[in-house]
Amino acid sequence: MRAQLIGFAPDLDPETPGILTDCDAIIPTTTGLAAANSLVATQYPALGDPANSAFIAELLDGTRRVFVANGPRIDEAIGGAWVDRSRAGGYTGNNRSRFAVLGNIVLACNRSEVIGQAVPGGAFTDIAGSPAASIIVPAAGFIMALNVSEAQYGDAPDGWHCSGIRNQTIWTASAANQCAYGRLLDSPGAIKAGAALGSDVVAYKDKSMYLGRYVGPSLVWQWDRVPGDIGCSGNESVVVVGTQHFFVGPSDFYVYDGTVPRPLGGATFNANATPVREWFFANLNQQYRERIVGVADIPRDLIYWYYPSTASSGELDSCLVYNFRTNQYGKHAIGIETALLYSSGQITYDGLGALYATYDDLPNIAYDSTFWLSDTVAPAVIQGGVLKTITGEPGPSWLVTGDIGDMDSYVFANRLKPRFRVTPASAQMTNFYRDDLGLAKTQDATVPMQRVRFDFRRAARWHSFRMDFPGRMAINGFSLAINGETAE
Repeated sequence: MRAQLIGFAPDLDPETPGILTDCDAIIPTTTGLAAANSLVATQYPALGDPANSAFIAELLDGTRRVFVANGPRIDEAIGGAWVDRSRAGGYTGNNRSRFAVLGNIVLACNRSEVIGQAVPGGAFTDIAGSPAASIIVPAAGFIMALNVSEAQYGDAPDGWHCSGIRNQTIWTASAANQCAYGRLLDSPGAIKAGAALGSDVVAYKDKSMYLGRYVGPSLVWQWDRVPGDIGCSGNESVVVVGTQHFFVGPSDFYVYDGTVPRPLGGATFNANATPVREWFFANLNQQYRERIVGVADIPRDLIYWYYPSTASSGELDSCLVYNFRTNQYGKHAIGIETALLYSSGQITYDGLGALYATYDDLPNIAYDSTFWLSDTVAPAVIQGGVLKTITGEPGPSWLVTGDIGDMDSYVFANRLKPRFRVTPASAQMTNFYRDDLGLAKTQDATVPMQRVRFDFRRAARWHSFRMDFPGRMAINGFSLAINGETAE
């Protein structure tokens, strides 16, 4: 018999053809599944304190600035060193900093201090009269501040305040400059997330959403509540891909394109059911769910959601990987501090000698990787204070298939032949068996791969298989010899 692998789906019946019931360091691709890339340290030294946010800002001339915040300070990555770009006096508290770009100006907020701005090559300075905001979003020529506190209007976790049009320094409301203020009162709670959707802004509370649209004077911005009781508890869990928001809601994963939010389905599954939903929320540390961080890998059609598991004390120690083309999932047990998109555009051939003493010191990244192209960005993380890209050669990975068999008859199986897209240098397989899907599995033999197949012998009603790979690998299915058949 043959099976087409369709990704990690622990919520489904284990006999669903092609699912994985467990895996690690496995990502879904457009042609199947593959071993996840490893992390590669950049040339930047370790930061002094754990990072709580990071951001890449693209300026009008195409150059990029990379910032990392750790609470009391903000650093910029420049030429292999971290340069302090904090406002005078630093930052109080340990709130997560968030960033936005308007033209060539980079802005930062953390709800403890007023919004700051940094001109090209400069540090952040306070914008007089601006609010302290939890979130800032550039849209339609404005900077939209969400969840605000200010002397003029008071503390308003449900409030919004837009700057003057095309002027991030104007925060006094008037018809002439179209600076405006308001509150979202149709549903309870604070604004927890916000992101642009084209020229619109979407504001998320825990269990509600609002679509803000620029309508000009005198209303300036019109906010309409999106139907339903769907929201988002953390700003960084919203990942913008083109004209869509992918986000983690209170009890499901959603995509929103300006109409109504829709649950993410799975490949060949009911569009209203997510094959990882129950598993994910059972394994998520709900106390720290606002810390979820998402980042997109657009060239590979992937979204990485890093989250704190129930084994964590709030640290991001796990990752769910979603392919938005195939609606398939993978996962990875990995600990990080935060995630971002990172540009290697500052690295040139002429400048390699200043960053790496010898060719042996270069990071373990393929020479044809898009990492080396100055006009591209790659997903990256801060791990142990070090900026690392998700571009390295894959390390160890493994996957566990669903159950194959018959509830009434014994099935004799003796050969498993993977259908690789990229064949690994070696691999091993462990088969498991049971006589009823409600029973615990019994582990059988572990065998090495020989001639791109695994030979074993076992009769049982149900069989499943764990395959372990040491490095680069891509697979989209397998053949299993049962009851005297031959695996092709």
